[in-house]
Amino acid sequence: MKIRTGNPVRGENFFVRKHLIDKIWERIESGYNLLLVAPRRVGKTSLMFYLMDNPKENYYFIFINVESVTTENEFYRRLLSNLVSSEFVKFIYKSENFIKEHLPIIKKIGPDGVTFDTKDNYNFHEAYETILKRLNLKDKKLIILLDEFSEATESIRIDYSDRDAIHFLHTNREIRLSNKINNVQFIYSGSIGLENIVKKINATHIIDDIIPLKIEPLRKEEAFELISLLLETVNFNLSVSSINYILEKIKWLIPFYIQLILQSLKDLSKEKNKNTIDEKMIDEAFSESIENKNQFELWHTRLRKSLKKNEYNFAKELLNLISEKETIESNEIRDIAVKNEVKEEYNDIVGSLVYDGYINNNNEIKTYSFNSPILRMWWWKYVAN
Repeated sequence: MKIRTGNPVRGENFFVRKHLIDKIWERIESGYNLLLVAPRRVGKTSLMFYLMDNPKENYYFIFINVESVTTENEFYRRLLSNLVSSEFVKFIYKSENFIKEHLPIIKKIGPDGVTFDTKDNYNFHEAYETILKRLNLKDKKLIILLDEFSEATESIRIDYSDRDAIHFLHTNREIRLSNKINNVQFIYSGSIGLENIVKKINATHIIDDIIPLKIEPLRKEEAFELISLLLETVNFNLSVSSINYILEKIKWLIPFYIQLILQSLKDLSKEKNKNTIDEKMIDEAFSESIENKNQFELWHTRLRKSLKKNEYNFAKELLNLISEKETIESNEIRDIAVKNEVKEEYNDIVGSLVYDGYINNNNEIKTYSFNSPILRMWWWKYVAN
């Protein structure tokens, strides 16, 4: 297993958590539509890839990243394009006759995707729904993986209106609940909380048919196993006590932070020409891990994009103080909210910060701290100062 800190991983570089995979399959086989709930960098996309690459018999997966979608019609155009050009449709129907019969708007299906012959106002939602209704799957099941769905919803809300976002969520729900669409299920994910978005626009009921499945951080024994696998492809050694020291310092045991520290140790080991790692080098690796600002900038960019000016100012000041003091009490948070004129909204903003992986109040309900000491160090150095 190779160290990977950037793009989602596949194949032998994916760390399989059997209990989590079993839990997902149990829900899929029960016919549920799922929402993978976890902050960014926890590995939701890699998990989707694993499901797609390792299907059970008669299950077929189509993966679609919809992060850049900003309109409802573009969303359904992309879903339709991926569906009709998928290996699944080719396998089921063996030719393009099915598509040509039901979708005369398709001009070409090629290696670069689908070319549509349509007018600008063509309704891709209706076309997509029509194809799903006319799929004759028999004993087969189609699972459509929609990555970054919450980002698409949020973009529609910000670029247009709450009403447009609600309509978008409604059309998705209608497809999920249609009694004319059989053997098709959906798994949604996003690096921001869909639950927080629907709460903000009073639309919680629109997703009440989707079962949330929370992806927890690694258990300590899983994190230990992951490090052991990663050590097989590096030129340095770690004792059991050193691994425990790393895990204690990381605290929030997600694969991204573990691999980030291992990469820093790999670089230091090569630079110093040392194969044995001590605690001093581990401490140095933690300091070095935040030097690549691009690894963390997504967190800050997300706040600037999704929050109004006074909401952003509140969130930034809150995170600045936690990065400096390590913890903050709920009464202090309220004072910051009053100062930034977000007294009515601040609980929802704090909830978003918890979901998005910045902070938690797990140890004490009225006390918040950063999930990750590494993220806290980065925020203090590059944002707060």
